[in-house]
Amino acid sequence: MRITMILNQDGGTIRGMDANEFGNMASAKLSANGRYCVVRLVSGKDLVKTLNEVADDKDTDTIVAGGGDGTISAAAGACFKSGKILGVLPLGTMNMFARSLSLPLDPSEALDALAEADERPLDIATANDRPYVHQFSVGLHARLVHQRSRLDTSTRFRKITSTIKTLGRVILHPPRFGVEIDSESGRTRQIVSAVSVSNNLFGDTPLAYAALLDEGVLGVYQSRALEPGTVFRMTLRAALGKLREDPDMSVESAHKVTLRFPNARRGSKAAIDGEIIPLEQEIECVCHPGALRTLVPKTYAANAGTGTPDLNWASA
Repeated sequence: MRITMILNQDGGTIRGMDANEFGNMASAKLSANGRYCVVRLVSGKDLVKTLNEVADDKDTDTIVAGGGDGTISAAAGACFKSGKILGVLPLGTMNMFARSLSLPLDPSEALDALAEADERPLDIATANDRPYVHQFSVGLHARLVHQRSRLDTSTRFRKITSTIKTLGRVILHPPRFGVEIDSESGRTRQIVSAVSVSNNLFGDTPLAYAALLDEGVLGVYQSRALEPGTVFRMTLRAALGKLREDPDMSVESAHKVTLRFPNARRGSKAAIDGEIIPLEQEIECVCHPGALRTLVPKTYAANAGTGTPDLNWASA
């Protein structure tokens, strides 16, 4: 069987490389033990089409996706639907799923880890049947992603700079909206500034990513309606990996959750794995335990206990 590697040439890291040279190196490192790795360089606009083609290719059993979080999410969705194995090559800015996998963020070191990785069934979530591996969010995070997308993010440095600029604007003008949350623990209605549903619970790290990817749960996060000062405080705590100490943030785990936005304005947006989508009035998020066949580096098992989420701090 064959490994097909798809490299998004519009990814932040690969733009600073010789893409053909890197592709040749990747093919050499992953072509071993009777397997052959084919590398395809694609533009961002052709990514989904290429993923669908490879997902239908009977000779390919593993898709290794190289790019940012959006690229990895799209590849995970293709593998989830086709039953193929996903390999992750972090070539983006944040690389959330790669961090959860304990993959090295250096591309060459990540290739070495993939060459020795084992297949393991991990969880994936869906929002109204759209697969995602990190989080679906409405409010603060979605507004940050949406406003940042209007700025220059052509390089890693510019993306980080644009994120900082946008964060300041969001802190000064936090959103407020009504949401009804229906989960195993019951139904609640609140005015909030943020709500997100993650694929597994986030760990206690400055960047919000899952510490474990096979607990078979969603993390449901919501903040009360916030003023600028409280958003700033929450941002500082998040940057220190102490978001769980914030009195305005609550969390629960669930296997399925429905979010309803009865007063959502036309044009409202949500974010799913860093991509902006129109906000529907009702969203059903579902966890699919062990449904994503994934190449997992040996460091994942060693580090899986680090940052294990603790629900004792959660408030209602």
